[in-house]
Amino acid sequence: MTAIDIIKKFVEGSISPKDFEQKVYEDSAVEALLKGEINLPAYVAEPDLYTYAISQDYQSLECIYNLQTLLSDVLNKKSVAHTVEKKYENLFNLTLKVQPKWLSLPSDYLSQLIEDQKNLSPKALQAWLKEKIKTDFRCLKTPPKWLQSPQWPVEDGKPMIFVGQLDISELSHDNAQAYLFFDDAKKTFRTITQVC
Repeated sequence: MTAIDIIKKFVEGSISPKDFEQKVYEDSAVEALLKGEINLPAYVAEPDLYTYAISQDYQSLECIYNLQTLLSDVLNKKSVAHTVEKKYENLFNLTLKVQPKWLSLPSDYLSQLIEDQKNLSPKALQAWLKEKIKTDFRCLKTPPKWLQSPQWPVEDGKPMIFVGQLDISELSHDNAQAYLFFDDAKKTFRTITQVC
């Protein structure tokens, strides 16, 4: 399979984001093609499309959607006929409507929820998702106030319970917070630290 074939399969939804990520790291032809793409939109800080691709979180719907869009542009520039799979764009747009600001939903979590409720109308699905997210992503008191992007841990497919956060800036030269989560099934805790 050529580098163009791999990119086309990702853009068309024939290979998963995880499989594409693996190809980006392992296939030297994909790397070479993407390194040659240097005329990128202003929102891309990286010097080339390869560096951008390896810096992405392939669990994030926003990252997948943005990468798919950029790669579709590459295919268009090379006059490669393709049809963009709208799944990630649709999931991303739905996420914007149902996701609280303090949360970044993993794409596989949201995809599974939608698959389980695929017979609902769009409006009913949106309402159901809001309630399901509120039920699954529990907080003992208030939601976390993240310093950086949300990093809510999910263990064995279930979101952990947010216990609270602690200002640990005095232990660091910067603003720092420790976020404590509880796994109800295993009765264990996990701490996420963010510094900015």
